[in-house]
Amino acid sequence: MGVHGLTTYLREHKPILSRTVHLPPQHPNESVPIVVDGWSFIYEVVHCGNLPWVYGGEYPELAQLIQQVVRAWVGVGINLHVVFDGPYPTLKFPTLVSRVTQNHIQNSLLFFRTSSVARSTPRFLHETAMLPPMAYSVCLDTLTTMASKLPPEKLHIHIADEEGDPYAVALAGRLQAYIAGRDSDFVVLNAEGYQGYIPLDEMVWISTHNPTANWDGEGSVYSVDTEADVNDDGFKPARSGKKRQKRNAIHQQAGHGILPPNESSELDAQLSLSFIAYSPSTLASHLEIPASLLPLLGALVGNDFTGSSDDSGPPTTAVDIRTNRRANLQRLFFERQLTLGQRIARVAGTLKEILATAFGQGGAPHKKRVKKQIGSVMDLIDAAVTALLLRPLDTFATGEREAIVERVVEATLQYAVPKPPEEDMDSISEQDEGERGHLNWVSDVCPLHLPESCPLFASLSRLASQQLPGPLEPIKPVEGMHASVRREYIAAYRRGCLNPHIFDAVQSATSWPWIFLEDPDKECVQRSIGRPIREWVYAVLDASVGLPSPPVTEDAEEDEDEDELIDVVEEDDDVDPLARLRGALKELDDPEEDEEGSQEPPLSAPSVSSTLASSRPKIITEYIRRGTRLAPEEVMVTPLAEMLKGISLQGPVHPQTSIPLPPPLWPENLRRTLLLSAMESNHPAVASLPDDRLMAVLVLRFVVHRMHVRAQENPGVKERQMERWSQAEARAFLACMFTPHDGSAEIASEDQRSVAVPIQERHIQLVAQLSAALHAAEQLLHVLLLAPQIAIPVRLFSGLRFHALLTGSTSSHEKVVEGDLWRACWEGLEDAYAELPQRKSKKEKKAMATGAGADVSRAKGKTKRPTGAASMFGLLGDAEA
Repeated sequence: MGVHGLTTYLREHKPILSRTVHLPPQHPNESVPIVVDGWSFIYEVVHCGNLPWVYGGEYPELAQLIQQVVRAWVGVGINLHVVFDGPYPTLKFPTLVSRVTQNHIQNSLLFFRTSSVARSTPRFLHETAMLPPMAYSVCLDTLTTMASKLPPEKLHIHIADEEGDPYAVALAGRLQAYIAGRDSDFVVLNAEGYQGYIPLDEMVWISTHNPTANWDGEGSVYSVDTEADVNDDGFKPARSGKKRQKRNAIHQQAGHGILPPNESSELDAQLSLSFIAYSPSTLASHLEIPASLLPLLGALVGNDFTGSSDDSGPPTTAVDIRTNRRANLQRLFFERQLTLGQRIARVAGTLKEILATAFGQGGAPHKKRVKKQIGSVMDLIDAAVTALLLRPLDTFATGEREAIVERVVEATLQYAVPKPPEEDMDSISEQDEGERGHLNWVSDVCPLHLPESCPLFASLSRLASQQLPGPLEPIKPVEGMHASVRREYIAAYRRGCLNPHIFDAVQSATSWPWIFLEDPDKECVQRSIGRPIREWVYAVLDASVGLPSPPVTEDAEEDEDEDELIDVVEEDDDVDPLARLRGALKELDDPEEDEEGSQEPPLSAPSVSSTLASSRPKIITEYIRRGTRLAPEEVMVTPLAEMLKGISLQGPVHPQTSIPLPPPLWPENLRRTLLLSAMESNHPAVASLPDDRLMAVLVLRFVVHRMHVRAQENPGVKERQMERWSQAEARAFLACMFTPHDGSAEIASEDQRSVAVPIQERHIQLVAQLSAALHAAEQLLHVLLLAPQIAIPVRLFSGLRFHALLTGSTSSHEKVVEGDLWRACWEGLEDAYAELPQRKSKKEKKAMATGAGADVSRAKGKTKRPTGAASMFGLLGDAEA
């Protein structure tokens, strides 16, 4: 992630570009604010914790590690602000497709094409590791719970409006804070007050009672090595077993990466933290360019928005550059033999030369020495692209160079850091300072934006008015309803009770379900299991805040309403000149009012196009696995009214206008009923369950029912019949979630996990089905605003324990599930569970074989042979006869 090669460049020039910081500070009451990139934090904890991923996620252990790290950080005087990304920007879609294909789909293919013995080795599992699908939900839930118990200024959770990197830098500038993460973009982004970038893998814990564990800023982050790697003569010294044991002891006391030492063994120790910080201004001074040009340098060198580094070849036409966002522009700028560090130096040197040529020592331009004046940033980008291109300009097609400049400009604009107006900062309200800590929000909508400039506010205002009404301004009932939904959604979004990628459907009409380990020869579980639940999510969003309408082409207009368009064109003399304005305003009104028959003049052609676009069915593009690649699939959004008819549920209406209310404004009992009906489990035994167990039962019932329906739809397909769940598998899931255990019966040691619990393909597929249903059900729970009252107890799920229960690697008493819980999973699904064939004992097999031989003997008039050791030879004799 980040600028290609910049992380390596920083480490190669670490003594020049970095500085070391030690915590806790010298003064006891002093604190250091640090903004943490949320996704980088998740990846680092999972990596340093060495959690087994192949079983589907060890979420109890993950929650414990997160708590351990946060407590240790707070203990050394850090005020934490954790920032998570918002919806994906459109420009980043090609990078997302490339990453999911390489890190998830290809790894799954490699796993299932490898023998069971080879794929169980630690090395193979490490090389094909994936992030568990519910890691984000577990991390956010853990941090939210801790924030409610810690002092207000110690821990804050922020959800960015779009890309989280500019948001985090703007936040760090206001807080005079550092940023900790694993993204080199944080050295390119800059804001006033921003202290610098801390790589998470450069953090080291040191115990004060271990004087030999002092760290000088060099070496690996995951161990503190007190011996030199190379001696004075340039040779690497050999190390005996005793020295290795000594080094491992120091490593144990210094912790593992960002994970502090074990609390149970270090109760009498006082921990300190050391880390490396890189400042954008220091990097700019080293490269001899202004700090404001670092975003341009990142776009020219290559980042997540200019194409991945594994593209097959350079673009050849302007159309390819504009439409094929995966086209790698860096192939046009650099020769293949150049290293990443040399590419950075070449771009920096080119920018430096352009500025030196355009401006003199005093900053005045020298018109005689430049062919084209550098009067704006666009001129600078155009000159830099022209200077970096390897091919002569006369070999480019018409518009090709301009297209390259456009791509560079778009990639540079992604580094724009939001900066609130200073005149508005003076009027910030401090009434919620106790809840928000020392950070004063710019508005009630966003900590960093005014409502009119907040991307989140704009995307949720499709059905509501874009402006906030004044105290004396009247509010239309329809706009008032959707404005209330917008306010509730924004509040839930900021609290972390609304998954940000739900709004991918609202902003870009896309959906990116999480792809995890599953059989590549089977249908993707995100289609077969997750999509029916997500269709409810789309319908609720469309009725609440509105989804984007598909673009209308000229052919579509002619095909859909050709006669009406012709009539409007023919009546050109009678058209009201304000008809276009009235047509645009009517789109904001209720469609039922239009059906009542207004006396407005006919719409003009452009407004008819808008009406056609709003009347056409809306489409959500889902990016899911299709075979061995990630492919877009269009899903038609069904209106909520039609879906409610299918479950015989009628929602409430507005008391004044009789207009149906959006589901987020329904009473809680009706929203619960909608949740149960959408999950196909509206039964009394399910509805009576406590909130902490409801979602687990709903997910299990939905998966069992879906697999049963698929088997009924294909009675002659053996694969569909084998997909059905058994009662033992369902009980194992419930026992994994809700039966207390001490863990001693499962695993002898951490290194023997793969040996103690075998990895079976059917069990992997069961976890994939559950994960797809959990991910989609969480989104439905969020759009109905039922969280955190009803929570998904995913923090209780251990994939390792689930596999152990399925394979019998753990004690059988843990499979016992209490009556009410199992009754809720059994009611209405009596015929859905499959009866798996039972294994017969050796005595039963011998009796069957003996009985079969006796029947054959009777048919041929033979007497029955005596049983015992000689009976096998008797059967052979009968066969010869």
